[in-house]
Amino acid sequence: MTTRYATLEQFRAAKLSAREERDAYAQKLKESWSVLKEPATRGLLLRDAMGDALRSWKPYRRLQELLGGHLSGSTVSSIGVAFASMQGGLGKRLLYSGISMLLGKLIGDQEEKGPGLLSTLASAIGSMRTRIRERKAQREAEESEAGASNRD
Repeated sequence: MTTRYATLEQFRAAKLSAREERDAYAQKLKESWSVLKEPATRGLLLRDAMGDALRSWKPYRRLQELLGGHLSGSTVSSIGVAFASMQGGLGKRLLYSGISMLLGKLIGDQEEKGPGLLSTLASAIGSMRTRIRERKAQREAEESEAGASNRD
């Protein structure tokens, strides 16, 4: 589209307005990209997309209809683990258990429940190891001081 301007000042004003509009869009785009760069946001988007894909899957819809619409993540995990326990071989049981737990997480409610049992247990074991190492180093330091004072 060609626009004719009567004066050079009208052209400069239109040019300035176009630049301001471009800069505003560029700023909005930068803000959107900064939000998408955050791992938590990307994780939520991925989880939402995977959940939508799963909910559109026909076996999932049938199972949800069978359970009267009360399908939760823990139900899927429980059914999956029961199915995995019927499989032959340790590898298949572990694979199906892992898949069912992942599906349970995808389907499950979005609320933050805090750290799970495994992460709490792992952090407790880690802090216990740290305390044991500190006590051992302290005892060795005390023994070396006691040995040095006995020699004097």
